Amino acid sequence: MHPVTLQNKTIIKVLVLLAIIFSNTDGLASVDALIKKHQIPENKLSIILEDSESGERLISINPSTTRSPGSVTKIFTAFAALDLLGEAYQWRTDAFIEKENNNKEIVDHLLIRGGGDPSFSLKDLEKLILNIRAKGIREIRDDIYFDQTFFRQRKKSTAKFDKSPLRPYNTMHSSLIVNSNKIDLSFNLNEQTGKPDITPLFLPIGIEIENNLSVGSGKCKDFRSKVTFDEKFRKQTLTILINGVYPAQCKNLDHDLAITRTEHYFFGVFKKLWLNSGGTINGYYKKKNKSNKHVLVAHVFSEELSTALEMMLKESDNLTARNIFLSLPEFSKRKELRNSRKLLYGSMKENNIYWHFRNIIDNGSGLSRVTRIKAESVMSLIQEIDQGTKFSSIKSMLPISGVDGTLKNIYQSKLLRGQLRLKTGTLNGVRCLAGFITTKSGNEYRFVFMHNNYDEYDYDLRSFTTELFNMIVTDSLT
Repeated sequence: MHPVTLQNKTIIKVLVLLAIIFSNTDGLASVDALIKKHQIPENKLSIILEDSESGERLISINPSTTRSPGSVTKIFTAFAALDLLGEAYQWRTDAFIEKENNNKEIVDHLLIRGGGDPSFSLKDLEKLILNIRAKGIREIRDDIYFDQTFFRQRKKSTAKFDKSPLRPYNTMHSSLIVNSNKIDLSFNLNEQTGKPDITPLFLPIGIEIENNLSVGSGKCKDFRSKVTFDEKFRKQTLTILINGVYPAQCKNLDHDLAITRTEHYFFGVFKKLWLNSGGTINGYYKKKNKSNKHVLVAHVFSEELSTALEMMLKESDNLTARNIFLSLPEFSKRKELRNSRKLLYGSMKENNIYWHFRNIIDNGSGLSRVTRIKAESVMSLIQEIDQGTKFSSIKSMLPISGVDGTLKNIYQSKLLRGQLRLKTGTLNGVRCLAGFITTKSGNEYRFVFMHNNYDEYDYDLRSFTTELFNMIVTDSLT
């Protein structure tokens, strides 16, 4: 028996690698032909496809190129959150009064301390108010104080890259937020007047709608380019100015609108619900940190982290992602982006995820031009999710083609429906997908697709990915 030398080991590795390469020649040739057919510059693409059982790679195109991942970033945020916080983690929202007002019906002030809950809803605030009222409190003589020190707040809008601060996906993170800080608007074409009526599902006190729309021609898909939304704030009243031409083809349309004045919005919601409960309030809101002179009178907990993670991944909710990301430093008094980045990077390394020094995660949501990740790192993460029981729940949270989330209305063909579990990542010039593919024969593959082309391009990526998925699902690559 001859000993296995270092040289022999090297030869064996080369032979194995060559065997894999040659075994996948047909598949790679098919993909190359597809890329050329759609006239996509290969240097703009990174694609990895590997067998979940054997780990064999059928496609490997530019795996080490650093690219913008868009909302695929949210998989990293979910992974780190499960690792550092645990799926049972909950956020808490507290209400305090001043000690001297304890056990009194009339209090000078009420203080609400946000705990970072991204899913804090109208029902949650209503529950908090009922808990306060159960203490016998009926009147707030002066102002409400808001304590938002749980997170270090970013003062500037993060929407400058697309200049659309009122789009809900651009909603700023905050430790105290309700109803995702948005107003749900219903547009209905009035047949009698010939003009569109605008009805908010819920309108907080101190917010008004100014409808300056006219009706014109055009397709409903042109709504966003023809209708503009602006804010005007004066004397504690926020007016939403809606101008432009409403396409007659739309008839009925629902549209969500973010509100940039977070505290004013929260106060308006609180005041409306407080008055509805039978309480009275005389002041406005002020910012103030909790002091030792306050006593806790009520609190509400959020649902567990796992619920928020599913919302974040299925619907690609940016606010949820940002708040989860900022919550990673659970026991730190400085919950800020740089600390969260440090913890996330550490989580990757602790769990043996391939992490390159050029990888950058900005705010945890992917809504950033700074975030950059290698496709190889994304695949390493997908592998761990696939193999590790601690993180396997992420797989079930990913959108399913033609069924739910961001994939509900795409890849709906009989062949692809239900066969793809993929997180989407979309920005201007960015199209990414990452997750799992099941073939009709029952084989499962891990998949990463990253496309970055910030220049104008006329090729159809949706058609390309559809054809690629058709080939994979029918086992045409092997």
